[in-house]
This record gives sequence, structure tokens and C-alpha cells, in this order.
Amino acid sequence: MKQHYFLSHFKSSLIPVLLLLVTCSLSSCFLKQDRTTTVYGTITDQNGKPVDSIMVIAQGTRYLTFETLNHTYSDRNGYFEMVMDVPKKFGTLALVIPFYPTKNPKYQNNYKGKHTTKNDVRTNNCCTASIGEKTKYDFQLIPK
Repeated sequence: MKQHYFLSHFKSSLIPVLLLLVTCSLSSCFLKQDRTTTVYGTITDQNGKPVDSIMVIAQGTRYLTFETLNHTYSDRNGYFEMVMDVPKKFGTLALVIPFYPTKNPKYQNNYKGKHTTKNDVRTNNCCTASIGEKTKYDFQLIPK
């Protein structure tokens, strides 16, 4: 009789624990991690004046491969912004100012590089953005 009481008590205690585990497991499968990422900033010349019409590309990276997710051009105030939902297959988001002669001629024809500031701190480690967050990149272009 004691053994029967123990088993019935054990079963009744085990059921709520199992239900809790199953519920937690299922809910984590359906929870969506927010991967909405915002990248913004300004592009200026060596004198700090805004530069318009400079293309900026956001690329998802995975195992040394890159895929363009979004692109934009700086406006007349040198400002750019991209908001995107980064697919889960990408672990990193890279920001690029490309030297494309047809799509970014102003940059290719007038500048040879850039100085970079990430979240208001000068950096030589260009240019990754945190997925699911806002990242600010300011670029000061170096003339030819």
C-alpha cells in the first residue's frame, strides 16, 4: 500500500513538471527573436560637409559568403538609414561603401577611402552592425 501511494504521488507530481517543460519548449520554438536591424549615419567630406549620392550596402554574412540585403544612398544632408529584418541564416551584418563605377560613381571618381566612426567612436574595424539593434556609422571620405 505504501508503494502504491508513493507511485500515485510521484505520478501526480511529475505531470505538472512535464507539462511545464513541454510548454516552455514549445513556446521557445514559436518565440521570434527580433532581428530588425537599423543602420544609419552620415557621410561627409574631409571638411565635414555632407556628401550626397553615396551608395551604402548592407550585406548579410555567413561562412565567408555575402548577400546584399539592402542598399541606400546618402541624401543632400549626407544622411543614410536602412531598416531591415535580417534572416536567421546570417550571423553578421556588414556595411559597405562599394567602388562600383556605375552605381557609386561619385565615390569612385572623387574619393580613395574613408575614416569610420561607429556609435561615435573612431574605429579601424569596419563595418559590422549588431543584428536586432541600431548601429550608427559615420564616414568621412578621403579625397583622391
